[in-house]
Amino acid sequence: SSFSLSSFSFSFLFTYSFSIHVHSSTINDLNKKKCYLTSHKRNGWKEKLIGDARAGITVGILLIPQGLAYALLAELPVQYGLFSAFMPAIVYSFLGTSRELSVGPSAVVSLLTATGVAKLYDPVEDEAKFVGAAITLALLVGIIQFCMGVFRLGVVVNFLSHPVLSGYTAAAALLIALSQVKHVLGITTARSTRVNGLVEYIFEDIKSTNFVSLGIGLGTMAILLFWKYTPSTPKLKWFRKYVKPFPSAMIVVILMTVLSAQLNLAEKDNVETIGNIPGGLPIPSAPDTEDLGDLLSAGFVITIAAFVESMAIGKVFADAGRYKLDYNQELMALGAAGMIGSVFLSFPITGSLSRTAVNAGAGSKTQAAGVFGAIVVMIALFATSLFEPLPKAVLGAMIIVSVVPLINLKEPIRLWTIDRFETLLFLVTFCLTAFVSVEVGIGVSVALSVFILSWKASRPHYALEGQLPGTTIYRSTKRYKEAKEIPNIKIFRLDAELFFANVGVFEEKFKEKCLQDGVKYAILDLNPCTSFDSAALHTMHLVLEEAERRGVVVLVANLMNNLREVFHRVGLTDSIGRENFFHAIHGAVLYAQTQIRVNGDQHDGIAKAKAIGEGDEEKSISVMVNNDVFAPLDGETSTDVADSTSSIVNIYTV
Repeated sequence: SSFSLSSFSFSFLFTYSFSIHVHSSTINDLNKKKCYLTSHKRNGWKEKLIGDARAGITVGILLIPQGLAYALLAELPVQYGLFSAFMPAIVYSFLGTSRELSVGPSAVVSLLTATGVAKLYDPVEDEAKFVGAAITLALLVGIIQFCMGVFRLGVVVNFLSHPVLSGYTAAAALLIALSQVKHVLGITTARSTRVNGLVEYIFEDIKSTNFVSLGIGLGTMAILLFWKYTPSTPKLKWFRKYVKPFPSAMIVVILMTVLSAQLNLAEKDNVETIGNIPGGLPIPSAPDTEDLGDLLSAGFVITIAAFVESMAIGKVFADAGRYKLDYNQELMALGAAGMIGSVFLSFPITGSLSRTAVNAGAGSKTQAAGVFGAIVVMIALFATSLFEPLPKAVLGAMIIVSVVPLINLKEPIRLWTIDRFETLLFLVTFCLTAFVSVEVGIGVSVALSVFILSWKASRPHYALEGQLPGTTIYRSTKRYKEAKEIPNIKIFRLDAELFFANVGVFEEKFKEKCLQDGVKYAILDLNPCTSFDSAALHTMHLVLEEAERRGVVVLVANLMNNLREVFHRVGLTDSIGRENFFHAIHGAVLYAQTQIRVNGDQHDGIAKAKAIGEGDEEKSISVMVNNDVFAPLDGETSTDVADSTSSIVNIYTV
C-alpha cells in the first residue's frame, strides 16, 4: 500500500541520514567510520567488486538453508527466515563498519525470539499474533540498538567478561541443540526453555520416533561432519579439491529435497516437511506496536545478546584485517537494519559466526558482499516451491551441527588454571541459563560482569618496593626476594586508578604498611595512576594529615603531568611540599636518605637556587649532587646552579 511504502521510505531516509549526521557533520569524519557509501569512493571499490560478488553469492547460498532453519528455531513459518536474510543485510551493508560481518538470522537470537514471544502467544494456536509479535520485537530491538548508538553506549560490550559470555554461549548452544532433537526424531513435544524440561519431554515422546526422519537427520549430520572434517587421505584428494569448496549446507538441502520428493516421504513415511511456502518478496508494512510494552524485557535481552555476538565476531575479523570497528556506528547500523527489516517482515537479526567466516574466506573485501548475498536470497524467494519437500529433520540436524562446537567443555578447565573464581562465574552463568531460563542467564551474565568489574576495581593491587642490589631499580619485595627495603623508608606503589570505589583500601593499606614506628619517609609511587576523582583527592588529604601526626614525611614519585595540575588546584602540592615531588623513585630515596643523615635540619649536598619564571615570580628548585638526570616537565623552568657533576633530580614549579 502507499502508506506502507511511505512509512518504509521515511524510515529508511531518517535512519540513514541520522546515523550519518549524529557523529559528524563532515564527510571526512564519516570516511573514518569506513561505511560503505563513503569508504569505497577512495578505496578502489571497482577492483574489489569481483571478490565481493564471489563472497556474497557464496554466503547467499548458505543463507537460504540457514534462514529456513533459524525460522524453524524461532517457531516461525520458514519464509520469515528468508525475509530476515534479505533487507537487513542490505541496510547493514550501507551503514556498518565491519567488512566481513554477515547480518541476518542466527541461532541464539532465534531462540531468544521464540522464548520471548511465546510468553504472549502460542506459536501454533496463535500463529498470526505470534508472527506479528516477532516482527514487532525486531522493531523494538532495532530502536534500542539505534538509541544506544546515538548515545554512544557501544562501550557496554567491554563490560561483559569472557567467563560469563562463554558460560552463556555454551548453555544457549545446548538449549538450541536439544530444542531441535524433536525434528530429528520426527516427534512432537511440549515447549521448554530449560535443559531438564527439554530432556524430560524428549524421553516422554521418544517412543513415537519416526525412524525414517531419524535416518534423514543422522545422514544429514554425517554428511555435514564429513564435509567439515574430511580425512586427509590421498584417496579423498579429489573430494577436497573439487567438492569441498561448495557450501555443504546447500548441497545437503538439495540432496535431501530431491530424495524426499522422489520417494514421497511426506505421504508414505509420514516425514514432516516444510510444506507450502508463500513465494515473492515481502510486502512492506508497518509493524503492529500493540505488544511493544509487553516485549520490552525480551527486547533488552536480545539487544545485548545480538550486539555482543555481532561485535565479538566482527572484532576477530577486524583484528585480522588490521582495522578498527566503531561500536557506536555498529549499534546504529544494526538498529537501522532491525527497524527497516521489521517493515519487511523480519524477526530480530544479528551477525553470524559461520556466515562471517565463509564471507571472509570467500574473498570479501567490503560491505558490498552483503548486498550480493541479499540478491541471492531475493532470487530464492521466487523459488520457494522448490523447498516444500525438504524434511524438517534436515534443518534440525543442520542447527545441531552448527551449535554443538559452541559447547566448549574444555573452557572451564582452562579457566581453572587461570583463575578459579572465573571458573565459578562460568558455571553459575551456564547453570542459570541452562536450567532456569535464557533471560535470567543473560541478565545474571550482565550483572555478574558488572560485579566482577566493580569487585576488582575496589580491590586495587599494591606493592611495597625495595631496591635491587647494585641498581637504581625498585621492585615488589613480595615478588622479588632480592629486593631490599631501605631502612626508615617505605616505598608504596599503587597499581590502579584511584577513585571512590577503592580509596578506602588505599587509605587502609597505606597507613598499615607505611605509617609505622621507625618510618621517617613514605614514598608514594604513582606511576600507574592517570586520574584521581574527588574522593581520591579528599583521601589524599586525610592520609597526609595522618602521616604528619605520626611524624612521617610523604614523598611522591612518578606523578603524571595532568595530575600535577590537579594536585596544584586542590592544594595537595602545598600540603605535600613542592620539594617532595620527584620524577623517579631513586631520586626520592636519595633525597630521603640525605635528610635522614642530617636529621632533617641541614641540607648536606643540596644546593638551593632561584629561578625566575613567567611573570617574574620566584620559583624554588632543589638540586642534588649525583648522576641521576631528570628533565623538567613541559611548561616548567629550571636553572642548573650546580657544578658540572651536578644533576637536577627534583623540579616542581607550577
